Amino acid sequence: MSYVKSVQRAIDYIEEHLEEELDLSSIADEAHISVAQLYRVFYALTGHPVKDYIRKRRISTAANHLRNSKRTVEELAWNSGYESYHAFARMFKKIVGLTPAIYRNAEMYYSFEPIRLYERITYNEDKEQSELFPDVKVIRFMPDKMYAYLHSSKQEEGMENEAFRIVSERLDVNKAARHGSTKLRIFGYNVDLPDEYGEPRYGYRVLITDGDECMSDDSFTREPFVGGLYAVRKINTLSPKIVQEGWNRLLSEWLPNSTFEIGTHQYVEEFIAYNDKITRMHLYLPLQRRYQSEIIEVVVMKEVKVFFCREYGAGAQALAERRLIDWYDGRSDETWRVGQSNYYMSFDYGNKDSDEYWWENGILKSDPESPGLEELEEKHFRSGSYACCVSKTYGLLTGVLDKMHRWVASNEDYRLDEERQWFAEYHTFEGMNIERDSIVKVYIPII
Repeated sequence: MSYVKSVQRAIDYIEEHLEEELDLSSIADEAHISVAQLYRVFYALTGHPVKDYIRKRRISTAANHLRNSKRTVEELAWNSGYESYHAFARMFKKIVGLTPAIYRNAEMYYSFEPIRLYERITYNEDKEQSELFPDVKVIRFMPDKMYAYLHSSKQEEGMENEAFRIVSERLDVNKAARHGSTKLRIFGYNVDLPDEYGEPRYGYRVLITDGDECMSDDSFTREPFVGGLYAVRKINTLSPKIVQEGWNRLLSEWLPNSTFEIGTHQYVEEFIAYNDKITRMHLYLPLQRRYQSEIIEVVVMKEVKVFFCREYGAGAQALAERRLIDWYDGRSDETWRVGQSNYYMSFDYGNKDSDEYWWENGILKSDPESPGLEELEEKHFRSGSYACCVSKTYGLLTGVLDKMHRWVASNEDYRLDEERQWFAEYHTFEGMNIERDSIVKVYIPII
């Protein structure tokens, strides 16, 4: 048996007996290695001494109970292997940074989850990237078969929670957990469904791993899961806004600064629940290695005419996007497309907390003499030199903009031109997967 298999068996055994007395000889027997080997290879493969790993897992489990139940600290201390409240409280504060009583109502969340060695990969990442994004890790899911359930809804908001609730009831997840199904995990992702009698339908497919012990419902199907590389970020599921911000951090900020690009496999979300209530989520962004870096070059552009919607304040993005979508939906003809036309986006980079923050969506026309478009404002992007980077559509493009501004700031030959506006021009073609295949050209005016 390989050391990876041995240590993973040890990890699984620890997880199944976390609230019981654990001795290293029993763990070593389960892993089919000696206690001395357990010490060495456990640390080598996980980065944690085995006793320290057990302590952190027990404290993490206790922290979860503190936050989501009314169990007493004394009870949690006993279940965590401590003979006194004071010994438990000291260790809790040492690991978490807060006493159990303060943590119960604190905003911070401590989580040290079971290690899955088969998901770990080795990749190069510079120190700056690691320090900027300590909450993002890259893992590998192995190909697998999962149980799947497709939930359909007439409304998109809250669909994920409803799908999870239905699946939890049908699986009886708590019963499965009590019978030792510690490997059971629940994932999900959005699915496009056709309209029904002219009404939109929204789909969410739930995937369950290792659910054999609790799988008695014929509404579940067995489906392959291709696996692959993923960037993962853990979030507290306090609101849809937090979930969206979590995805934005992965897609717009982390990805452009990484050595990866979006993969062709499925985006997924993992639900972490306590007593059937979702308390946390893991967001998984599909990745593949990037073999070509995105080059920043200086280009000279001619003057172009743009038609746009601009809004101000905290809700500027949603308002500007909605105005342009409503304008597009209200068009009865396609004459506005005559000549080269591309969508563009721009916003008040670096000034989001200001009351004067703005967001702009519009249509860029290559012909500066193009006739006006009814209901849209118009102006010109002036000719001149621009720093240009061709990129994939990384959400809000924050990471691309950060990289380009650093490039300009460190280049002695150029300065930012404050008299002209930066913009991102989107290029698509018929039949493409817009999310994965479209490209964007980001232009920052320089002098």
